[in-house]
Parts: sequence; C-alpha cells; structure tokens
Amino acid sequence: MNILKNRRNIIIAAIAVVALILLSYRFLPALLSARTDGARAADGSENVATREVSTIATYEAPSGTDKVRFTIGLDTGGRVISVKSTDALKGDTVTDNLTKFSDGLLLVIKGKKLSELSAVDKIGKSSLTTAAFNASLPALKAQL
Repeated sequence: MNILKNRRNIIIAAIAVVALILLSYRFLPALLSARTDGARAADGSENVATREVSTIATYEAPSGTDKVRFTIGLDTGGRVISVKSTDALKGDTVTDNLTKFSDGLLLVIKGKKLSELSAVDKIGKSSLTTAAFNASLPALKAQL
C-alpha cells in the first residue's frame, strides 16, 4: 500500500513539474517583454518613453477647423510604446473621443518602428482624426 502511495505522489509531482515547465515556456517570454512595453516593473517603476515626437495636425470637421496634437513615445530602438492625442485648440485637453482614438491607435502601431510606419486604417469611428494622423506622419518621422 505504501509503495502505491509513493508512486502516486511521484507521478503527481512529475505532472506538476511538466505543467510548470510548459506554462513557463508559454508565459515567460510575455512576462519578460512586458518590461519593455511600458508595464510596471516589480520594483514599481514604470518604463517610460526614452524619446517623444509631437506634431499638431489641422483638419476640417463639421463643426469647423480642429487641431489635434499627436505625441508618440518611442523606446531606444525607435519603436512606438505610447500614443497621446490632445485637443490643441483647447490647451491640449484630453477628451473621451481622443482617449479612445489614442487607445485604438496604440493597438495598431505599438511595437512598430515610427520610421517604417505607413498610413493606418480608420481607428474606431474617427475617420477625420485618423486622416489627420496619417497626414502628420511625415512631420513625426522628420523629428527622428
């Protein structure tokens, strides 16, 4: 009876070790790369952009002329790690629509090199803001 109990414990331990190894292969690379994606480190510090480029784009909206400032945070390799869109006419205030646009744009361009970035497709419901961003790409790249 004791021999069977020991075998069962050994088998359970072996399965646990194999499962742990498989999980570490699956999730360890993501955990290690999260440090470079602007996530908080274990010590509480935050990985911030080493460089930011910014430009103001003007476009015609149904309510008149609008100006939006696009600020792109880059890592040391020139890859996009953050995006901020603000209303340049209202003292760089952040509206809900611009926050949604920034979040959607970041999903599309995060990790890509700004120097290699081309026009993006419509982000959410923001066709005018997307067109303004695409038009501002040359000005953003010129700051590299």
